[in-house]
Amino acid sequence: MERFRGGYPATVDAKGRVKLPARLREQMESGYGREVYVCSLFPNELSIYPLAVWEVFEERLLSKSAFKPAIRKLVERVNYGQLLELDDHGRIVIPALLRTIVDMEGEVVVSGRINHLVITRRHRAAEILKDDSLSNEELEELAQLEL
Repeated sequence: MERFRGGYPATVDAKGRVKLPARLREQMESGYGREVYVCSLFPNELSIYPLAVWEVFEERLLSKSAFKPAIRKLVERVNYGQLLELDDHGRIVIPALLRTIVDMEGEVVVSGRINHLVITRRHRAAEILKDDSLSNEELEELAQLEL
């Protein structure tokens, strides 16, 4: 399994296209092919899942009760995503609806999240690194996981 690592600057152009950084593009294409599912699981970011990884996620969702409020909310949220394909230049066109809702334009950071990629506005990525430090409770939780 390919593991995506690192953060790379990129730009969402006026047509909504973003070119994956060369390293991440090579990993995506060689490990999974060109088909991806793009959605927003969290505010202020877009997730790019290789289709094979996304399908495993869908299977896990299908094994859960659709009557659980959190599952229903998650399914509804990711349903605004779209199946896309990288073009010959390693670009994807972010769907207009997602681009507008998540406010994804201009300077961004494309980062690896082990089994998928995330696109975040560059200023938001800077805020996360400066302000979103782990709380003592979160550090304790991580310590218990023995990472």
